[in-house]
Amino acid sequence: MDVVHRLHAAPGEKARARLRQQVYGIADRRLGSGWALGRYSIADIHLFRLYWRLANSLKPSPETFPNLTAHYARMMARPAVQKAIEVESAVGYELPA
Repeated sequence: MDVVHRLHAAPGEKARARLRQQVYGIADRRLGSGWALGRYSIADIHLFRLYWRLANSLKPSPETFPNLTAHYARMMARPAVQKAIEVESAVGYELPA
């Protein structure tokens, strides 16, 4: 089972705690300092949206998941991401926490 699937498939409070401590840690280590597949891809978009939920709901310190935090910042700097956020904000859409 790949990391993205593990991030997406765990329901419940106990599972969310496990995600935060274990699975996001795995994703952080595997991500390293680059893109999810070694170059920008749709996997980065999905990983960004998943991490967005964690970052906005639980607000982990940047050093908890340094590679995911850096990836999040790289994604937020992309013009297409900025435009998508602008459009979504205009219609009142926010990712659920």
